[in-house]
Amino acid sequence: MKPLLEEWRKFLAEEKPLYAGILKLTLPRITKSEVEAMQIMLPEKAKHLSKDDLHVTLIHQSILKPFEKAIKHIDFPAPPPVILEDDVWERVSPGKKSWAIRLKNQNDMREYVRQVMKLLGSTNVNPEPERIFHVSIANLTGNPHDSVR
Repeated sequence: MKPLLEEWRKFLAEEKPLYAGILKLTLPRITKSEVEAMQIMLPEKAKHLSKDDLHVTLIHQSILKPFEKAIKHIDFPAPPPVILEDDVWERVSPGKKSWAIRLKNQNDMREYVRQVMKLLGSTNVNPEPERIFHVSIANLTGNPHDSVR
């Protein structure tokens, strides 16, 4: 049964995590479609992020910096599926505003981060206990770097 579940997770994820300074999960096509439907209902001032920019940040780059060489050689385990909540979360910080969708399966993502940190040999397997896993879907500029962290 466990191998079947692992294969199902791989199918849902469509890809393994991607290391690009941060460790991120890109969204499966079906999840991108769900996001696009939610983007339509945002206020006019919300500039949509493109399909290619939609992702879930698993681990921030500041945490991964000491592991840059090791992370490039890791065979990542299959990640949990991205399961979106039904509501859009508006986030505000000085000079910024963004809209995001939180994930329902926060604990699954946190456990996955633990697995990855163990593979990296880190003693800190919960490096960002305050992180709320989410997909940023819009902000005031449409540039993904302008979203509220």
